Amino acid sequence: MSEGQTRRNFLRSWWMWLSVAIGYGIGVRHFLHYLLPLGEKVKYREMYVGPVDQLAPGQSKRVKTPTGDSFVMAMTDKGLKVLSDVCPHLGCRVHWVPADKHFLCPCHMGIFDPEGKAVAGPPFDAGQDLTSLQTVTRGNSVFVLIKEA
Repeated sequence: MSEGQTRRNFLRSWWMWLSVAIGYGIGVRHFLHYLLPLGEKVKYREMYVGPVDQLAPGQSKRVKTPTGDSFVMAMTDKGLKVLSDVCPHLGCRVHWVPADKHFLCPCHMGIFDPEGKAVAGPPFDAGQDLTSLQTVTRGNSVFVLIKEA
């Protein structure tokens, strides 16, 4: 304590600065948690999309989730493939072209192979592939794992 400062003023100042430090510390913690949400696990649930034999080779089907997202299922030479139907380049909807055995984005003619890997157009130049969704087959039923809202 300096000369002329009472014990009461010293404690009052000390508590004020401690409260400010704690307040800013909590604020910084919440801000960092907002920027980097560590420890939060993404939960998935299964969504029924139909029987295994619903698509003939070369056919495709667009499916919407309860949250409004959609994806495309295609029966390729390697079996059933489920991919996001949103082109990573500009967000246009891709579709399966059975005659050419690839996915096509009509906006800028981006072409993706049956596995969702970009092979031509702006997505290929940028190294952007379609997002693949995991499937689960039980008996004759196919389920897709989607993120819970």
